[in-house]
Amino acid sequence: MDNLGIMLDDTVSDVLLHANELSQRSGAQSITDVIAFVQLAKEEKTCFHSFLVSHSVTKEKIENESRKIISKYWERAIIEDEIGIESIILNSTGRNVSIKISQSLLNAILIANGIAHDLYLFDQVNDNFLLAAFTETMPDIYEEFIENCLENKKSNKSIGAKKEMEKKNFYLPYDLASFLTVMNDKYISYEKCPILGRDTETNQLVKILSKATKRNAILVGYPGVGKTAIIEKFVYSIVKGTCPEKFKDSVVLSLDVTSIVAGTQYRGQAEERFQDLIDFLENYPKCILFIDEIHTVLGAGACKDGELDLANALKPILARGDTQVIGATTFDEYEKYFSRDGALQRRFEKIVVEEPKSTELYNMIKNQIARLENYHQTTISRKLVNDAILLAGCFNNYIRNPDRTLDLLDRSMASAELKGRHFVKRNDILENFDIKRKQFEKMSKEEKTATAYHEAGHFIVNKFSKQLSNTVTLAVSIMPAEEYLGVNVCEPNDETVFTNKDYFIQLIARYLGGRIAEKMYTKQLSAGASSDLEKATQIAEKMVLRYGLAEDLSTNRSYSSNIKNDLYTDDLLEIINKEIDKILDEAEEYAVEILQDNKDSLEMLVSGLLEKGILSKVDLDAMFCKTKIIK
Repeated sequence: MDNLGIMLDDTVSDVLLHANELSQRSGAQSITDVIAFVQLAKEEKTCFHSFLVSHSVTKEKIENESRKIISKYWERAIIEDEIGIESIILNSTGRNVSIKISQSLLNAILIANGIAHDLYLFDQVNDNFLLAAFTETMPDIYEEFIENCLENKKSNKSIGAKKEMEKKNFYLPYDLASFLTVMNDKYISYEKCPILGRDTETNQLVKILSKATKRNAILVGYPGVGKTAIIEKFVYSIVKGTCPEKFKDSVVLSLDVTSIVAGTQYRGQAEERFQDLIDFLENYPKCILFIDEIHTVLGAGACKDGELDLANALKPILARGDTQVIGATTFDEYEKYFSRDGALQRRFEKIVVEEPKSTELYNMIKNQIARLENYHQTTISRKLVNDAILLAGCFNNYIRNPDRTLDLLDRSMASAELKGRHFVKRNDILENFDIKRKQFEKMSKEEKTATAYHEAGHFIVNKFSKQLSNTVTLAVSIMPAEEYLGVNVCEPNDETVFTNKDYFIQLIARYLGGRIAEKMYTKQLSAGASSDLEKATQIAEKMVLRYGLAEDLSTNRSYSSNIKNDLYTDDLLEIINKEIDKILDEAEEYAVEILQDNKDSLEMLVSGLLEKGILSKVDLDAMFCKTKIIK
């Protein structure tokens, strides 16, 4: 398909050539998506065909079901012919062959090309990518074909596990034990559940698993917020018998994606392991599969020869609903990888796991604090736990609570234990940041002042922007941390704001406020604002491309979130970039106005930061107790 700028591998080229012959015999004017799909199943060298054969589906069965699908959806093929036909050229066996394809097939090929380039960085579209595209463009036909082919073909192959499952004594087959873990075993000896809180998310998970259809869940949240802990709380309720009746015999198995593909260097080895896993799950419907970092199943076990990856291997059992799967991943990985596979995404119901508020944190982790105290044979006061929550945010703001606070408490207790003490002092917490404190002491006055104005600029814009009332600042720090020189530690509150254009302009201004304040009052700029600029630009892009808040573009549609989209013309890209620049300029003007109007407050905050290094919420509230927000 050189005329479209798309490279197809030999297998896909052969599929289209044979599909062209099938179209001509059927009387169609072009190759439709349905005809190409059934040819993909019939072509012996495709992964799809190999998958069907591995499930004991005979070639005769594949041929018969293909004819049924074509016959049933023949009217669709005729309509597609009338909608539009694209003439393309295939480079096959050293010669150019011109064929005609329908618009629906062209769309599928374009999606397959996007999957190949964006998700797997492949130069060519192979049969596996084309199949993935079909599962997204014609999911009903795909599922109907799969169900008809696999009818009464469920494997009765014995994997060697016990037929009678016991909650406290479930044995995995030897071949599967290298990549599966029985999570129930961990909590047999526990008297108290170590996981407190998260009742809303746990109940939401149980409701999804209790459904008749689409009963798979995916937990999405920032690293460290406790996604896996929600699964562990559910498992604990199963082990202790406090779960709903229908789950009392359930066994939750954790899948290690890295281990299941480890050592599978030859074609077919990964597919064999996938099949063993699927057979096992089908034989034991009471097993619930948990996959942490579930986005890694996309491409797992695949190679450039086009082997079936784990994601596509799981799709048939997900489609039939025989097995339940729980996944966990971060927001970034969910948007970048998981959500792009439409057939996989729609089989899962999303549960968003937010970071707990600082006021909720102690009650959530107190059982785990007790476990740490028992392990280190030391104790810590509630006041020092609160100090640790604050300091953890100032020095490690990229990892979320409760993980970052628990890690700091663990290290502080270890420090006290090594010193032979049975209680934690404040210095045990602070010494974890000794390197950063020494780095702060070595900073010049100019560096400290620039950092103080930068962080104060963020705070002042946030403080005096009425639309940003949905966040609260817990601390402002100019102490160097792992990846930044200073930080505003913020968290959302319970207020709801109207997310109109003014809100986004003020939000962008908050990110730009540090850089602007630094330049206004020190006459210099540092490189420390790169992440702020990136976040501000991303918000402006979303305003233009996703939210319809641009002036010179249609406000009644959204555009692809990828500004580098090949379908955008140069003129459209120029308009988009101008709109983004206008938004950033407006936000900059707003930030400058706020900072100039509140110069005295800014200077007061800078003085406090230079004196203490870190100002807590208590310090900030005392400093601004008489301040009124007028914007």
